[in-house]
Amino acid sequence: MQRKWLGVVLASLFINTSYGTLSYAFSVLVTKSGPAGEFGAAWVSAGFASALLVSGLCAIFVGTVADLFGTRRVMAGGAVVGAAGLALVGLCQERWQLLLVMLVLNGPAMAATFYEPVYVLMNRWFEARERGRAYGVLTLLSGFSITIFTPLTRWLVHELNWRGAVGVLAVILLVVGTLVPLLLREPPHAQGHARPAGPRAFLAESRAGLRHTTAAFWLFTAAFFAATVAFNGYQFHMVAQLETRGFHEADVANVIALTGIISLPARLILPMSSGRAPSAILLGVCLALLGAAAWIAASADAWWQVWLYVGVFGVVFGSVYPLRALAVSERFSGPYFGRIIGIQALFVAFGRALGPLTIGLIGTDEGSYQLGFRIAGIALFVSAVATWLALRRAVATTLRPSDFPTLRPSDAPTLPKAEGGLPDGD
Repeated sequence: MQRKWLGVVLASLFINTSYGTLSYAFSVLVTKSGPAGEFGAAWVSAGFASALLVSGLCAIFVGTVADLFGTRRVMAGGAVVGAAGLALVGLCQERWQLLLVMLVLNGPAMAATFYEPVYVLMNRWFEARERGRAYGVLTLLSGFSITIFTPLTRWLVHELNWRGAVGVLAVILLVVGTLVPLLLREPPHAQGHARPAGPRAFLAESRAGLRHTTAAFWLFTAAFFAATVAFNGYQFHMVAQLETRGFHEADVANVIALTGIISLPARLILPMSSGRAPSAILLGVCLALLGAAAWIAASADAWWQVWLYVGVFGVVFGSVYPLRALAVSERFSGPYFGRIIGIQALFVAFGRALGPLTIGLIGTDEGSYQLGFRIAGIALFVSAVATWLALRRAVATTLRPSDFPTLRPSDAPTLPKAEGGLPDGD
């Protein structure tokens, strides 16, 4: 096996761990057996949503660090901060303490340990013709996080109580999150860039990402933001919506859980297919199918319709984010990729936080849910068309020598001696 492919496997281990401990574990912690039993589910939910928003605000700065200093430092630093955040969650005695920890520590940790920094690293490892396969393998292997960490967290809470559980999760994140970056290696051409000499220079480098965006990028970002609000919103309310239509909650939850398993083949196949079909078309089709799934669920009165929803939604939802990253990579790969995808990650994070809120504000009775789901479906159809319009030209942005970060010669660092870890070579 090529060493860079072993790196993909290690990166997927990292993402499984970060998502499992910082995201999926909270589906258990928001129950009465978790901190919600002491502080209230509303406060835990507010803390998690606030952390998502902060992660979006931090994304462009995380991308800047990844571009200029390397991704391994971002990943390891994020894991340390996230582990500290989880440990402090276990020590919280007041609601405001929980909210503060989620805002100050867990939010930035999400930005540094979720997919975007790993995408930067993989763009450096793989040529354009290989990225579809690499993204597909990464997404497939990273798709087991919810399957592993949801029951693990539930078991830890049962055995140790929720405070002991988050302590164990903190240790897991710290160990895996620092060990994996030690085993990875930045490609040689990503090392030795001149680096900013102070906060002002760093902020200037962060703003440089904005100058390398285009009108097509902003149209795509707006379309994907709307799509994120729509499908995260109706996905969050799916069990409750079907319950209002007369389906038993436990039965629906068990069926909906199968979407993760159904998504696994497409997580690999669809990103790999980007070499044969434009990623814009693949992503547009996925968004349109998510819109169709929303309409199916909005009118479901029989179990065959629920199964049809599970099939349509499950086949495509796991491929949406890697196809989005591939589309950005095809057009903006280069020294500013981390900052550009970080800008888009800001809107994705806001969309993930606003989606459940938006559907909830429309209403949570049967008729209101039907209206909200249909609006979400229409938004996804429109987003699919806008995505195709924005990305229909499959020509990558041309990079000029002036596009690369340049500072005074005195700012350039001394190149380090070769470090241990997995080299980039084949």
